[in-house]
Amino acid sequence: MDNQNDNSTPAPAGAPGDITLEYDVVVADKVVLTAGTVIHVRKPMAGALRGANLGGLVRMDFNQVALVAPRVTQPILHPHLIDQMDPADVMQVAGVLVDFLLPTATKEALSQSM
Repeated sequence: MDNQNDNSTPAPAGAPGDITLEYDVVVADKVVLTAGTVIHVRKPMAGALRGANLGGLVRMDFNQVALVAPRVTQPILHPHLIDQMDPADVMQVAGVLVDFLLPTATKEALSQSM
């Protein structure tokens, strides 16, 4: 199996795509991911973006984030989990995805204009 799509391997700690959940994820009155859980978001390759609207993803559209996140997160954030996440945590995942999608020159231009 291609390692790019293998979500069974542990994520390296402190990787650039790591986010830490600020809130518990509760499904059916059961905490499935606790606050403080580190989620590794891998840089998506083109195949992981298949079917996604890149403009919507860059705008952090919830549906596009929910489509791509299960393909690039460890532990896997399935859509039913994303539906139960606090918006702040969803924004963290979306922010990492957008950062991965922007070319370096665009990021540099944005940082200079701030």
